[in-house]
Amino acid sequence: MTQEKLEEKQFISWPIFRTWHMFLMALLLLLLTGCGQVEPGEEATLGELDHEVFKTNIQAVLDNRGCSNGACHIRDKDDPFAGGPGGNLRLYECTVAPCTAEQLQANHDSTVGMANFVNPASSLLLTKPLAESISAIQHQGGTIFLNRSDLDYLTLLSWIQSPL
Repeated sequence: MTQEKLEEKQFISWPIFRTWHMFLMALLLLLLTGCGQVEPGEEATLGELDHEVFKTNIQAVLDNRGCSNGACHIRDKDDPFAGGPGGNLRLYECTVAPCTAEQLQANHDSTVGMANFVNPASSLLLTKPLAESISAIQHQGGTIFLNRSDLDYLTLLSWIQSPL
């Protein structure tokens, strides 16, 4: 057998190999980026975060940091759709008078709407109040968390990282 015939039998022709290689790479890319991914900014659905933790820890952070006060994210007790300039986060204030179970549930649901389960640290609940120099997101209420090591920031992050 000549050297030329031996080489012809041992190797797949380059165009066929290249076609299969490109097909397999495209298939791998489709599998890695396929359906089921959460798009950036897509938030969690209601009820996925522990309500008991919300009542005992998270509501206190929101109240203590002034998120539920009249100038920010307050939800008017007489008109739930009225309130401050707080965007999508609407909260009943639970500092002056205790919130009812229904008001706490509404606060929980509104807060969960600001959580991102795919990348908890990118949740609007955390990035918006974080110093703009870190998050690159402006918060009309100013800086609430100076950095990511703030204890209240870590409390919120831990809650988001522990879905039910």
